[in-house]
Amino acid sequence: MSLNDLMSDYVARVNNARMAKNESVHVLKNKLAVAVSKKLTTLGYIKGFIEEGYDLILDLNLDRIHAIKRVSRPGQRVYTEAKKSPRITGGIGFTIVTTSQGVMTHVEAKKHNTGGEVLFQIY
Repeated sequence: MSLNDLMSDYVARVNNARMAKNESVHVLKNKLAVAVSKKLTTLGYIKGFIEEGYDLILDLNLDRIHAIKRVSRPGQRVYTEAKKSPRITGGIGFTIVTTSQGVMTHVEAKKHNTGGEVLFQIY
């Protein structure tokens, strides 16, 4: 398995664990994965996570996660402006955006007037 895109691997592992109804999942640790995990913990999609060697062990909140979808890929990067941040249907979820000021939701990015790369959507 080629791991050129660690964020796609992160999203795939969380999605597979959600469909299998596993409450914990191991993902590869990097700075972006730690920052995204902290953001998802504050949003309530992850109960918590533990850094263990080269892995992160995520404790998923299966009641909150209904779907997670990768938006930007290495072959097709998707960027957004601050004013045109994408919304989830009905406003029931969040779009996770990486900006020059760190990882934030589309709501926070709009409030801070920053755009960036759209990583994934979770609802």
